[in-house]
Amino acid sequence: MSTSSQILRPRFLFDGETLHRNGRVVVEGDRILEAGPGHDDDSGNWPVALIPGFVNAHSHAFQRGLRGKGESFLSGAGSFFTWREAMYNLVEQLDPQLAYDLSRQAFEEMLDSGFTSVGEFHYIHHSANQPWALDEAVIRAAADSGIRLVLLYADYVQGGFDQPLEGGQKRFDTGDPSEFLTRLDGIAEQLQGPNQSLGVVGHSIRALPIERMVMMREAARSRSLVFHLHLEEVRAEIRDCEEAHGCTPMRLLLDHGVIDERTTAVHCTHSTPEDLAGFAQAGGIVCLCPMTEGNLGDGISDLPCMRKLGCRVTIGTDLNSRISPLEELRWMEYVQRLSGELRGVNVHAQGRTGPALMQSGSLSGAESLGIDAGLISKGRLADFTAIDLAHPTLRHVDSEDLLEAMVLGTGNEAVVGTCVGGRWLRGGPPEVQ
Repeated sequence: MSTSSQILRPRFLFDGETLHRNGRVVVEGDRILEAGPGHDDDSGNWPVALIPGFVNAHSHAFQRGLRGKGESFLSGAGSFFTWREAMYNLVEQLDPQLAYDLSRQAFEEMLDSGFTSVGEFHYIHHSANQPWALDEAVIRAAADSGIRLVLLYADYVQGGFDQPLEGGQKRFDTGDPSEFLTRLDGIAEQLQGPNQSLGVVGHSIRALPIERMVMMREAARSRSLVFHLHLEEVRAEIRDCEEAHGCTPMRLLLDHGVIDERTTAVHCTHSTPEDLAGFAQAGGIVCLCPMTEGNLGDGISDLPCMRKLGCRVTIGTDLNSRISPLEELRWMEYVQRLSGELRGVNVHAQGRTGPALMQSGSLSGAESLGIDAGLISKGRLADFTAIDLAHPTLRHVDSEDLLEAMVLGTGNEAVVGTCVGGRWLRGGPPEVQ
């Protein structure tokens, strides 16, 4: 339900930095007018923890159609590349209706799980007989679901270093640079309403020659748009780049000025500490997709190094085989505990895990997508997720442990409200339902 003015009185309010008991949030239109602890006569009467809406910084919504596929290994262990064959089979089937249906399903599940925004890394542009027909399908699916969309519009012109596009990859082809940039500017005019915006993607150093990657990065800068790319997800990409250019993909991008504070590199699974130091100094953001990286057997990123260097780190659902921000955050922590045989990799200044992980799930994602969300504070977008304090997974939890209990002890089942721009798409306080 949409309302122009609201006063929310959650039992607990996590504004993105501090947990308040008996919060009070005033919303006017799609923005937050006031937020903080409630007054003595204005105690929290809504039995939820209200938190900033989770931000999904990296999704391929069509891959929702791959659930259960690519999971049989009759000829032995698989890899990222054997999975990719299953993905290409799905690509060959995509038409505008199927692209819409799969995207709509993924976006609806994101809202159910507490995501309020998605960065849709969109590179499947063409159906069999309809050039560019899949672009509009994704935009419409997001508009119909109500999720906040940043359409990360991808340039893709080669199948590997100096290799032509083959098979299903031809559905990704964006033509010469002028054609892609004309399409980029045209797609901006097709976005539907204030909850949709645009970013630029150079799919990967495999899919774009370095000269074109630099060109697209400059195109994003000139349009004041964020820039995203896949980077160092698998070791083969690094080996191939070293053969072609004599350095790692990340070093190649750093040397060509591609990385800055509005650049998000997705995965960085095999990035070296030396390259990560340059990446952090340039201000780049890392997007980890822990459940996807686990599904594909990509490996484990050097997250302790990223944290030590001060990198901003966010999350994405990527493959969408399972959509849950709390699970992504839990995996982000637990995988590192298993790998390093230690506890507490993601902690903030006071040594707490909960606030640090929550910020990766909201504020860092908002910064990655260039949207004015991620905090519950005056002037920010009114994007909220409500967590049910009465849910069995959160019963008997002390208030000082609430954030850790949410991240490490519960999941989608405790999400009872999702609000995008002041509009409650799922649940919400009784007075606005």
